[in-house]
Amino acid sequence: MKKIAFLLICLIVSVSSFAQIQKPSKWTFSAPSAKAKVGETIDLVFTAKIDQGWYMYSSELKVEGPMPTEVVFVADNSFKPVGKLVAVNPKEKYDDVWNGKISYFVKEAKFIQKVKILKANPRIEGKINCYTCTEKSGTCVPSKDKFSFDVTTI
Repeated sequence: MKKIAFLLICLIVSVSSFAQIQKPSKWTFSAPSAKAKVGETIDLVFTAKIDQGWYMYSSELKVEGPMPTEVVFVADNSFKPVGKLVAVNPKEKYDDVWNGKISYFVKEAKFIQKVKILKANPRIEGKINCYTCTEKSGTCVPSKDKFSFDVTTI
């Protein structure tokens, strides 16, 4: 009976340790101009706080391999993206693993996506996909965070 209880405790401890999800980046979303006219272009701002000892890849990478940060919108005819997701002041370094320069962020990452408002009062929804990696071992954690913006038209 003691062996069964011990094995059961070991199983619970191992399952609970695997169940912990690492979340080294926390996103916030804002629209500096939450009011707009139909036909106007506005900025959507995506900001991530990055835990100490971690870094996040930028949206533009000069090497093949690592997954860049990207925005995926839910299809909707009330708005349309204009241009690409733009990284604001990323750092750059040579990475031996990828044999080239990578753009990345530490502490905080900021991205801007322009969208054109096509219909009144759009709700802009989607996911921001990114990889946050530990500086110590290079292990990366994928993240897919949902976002939504409610834009009031005037």
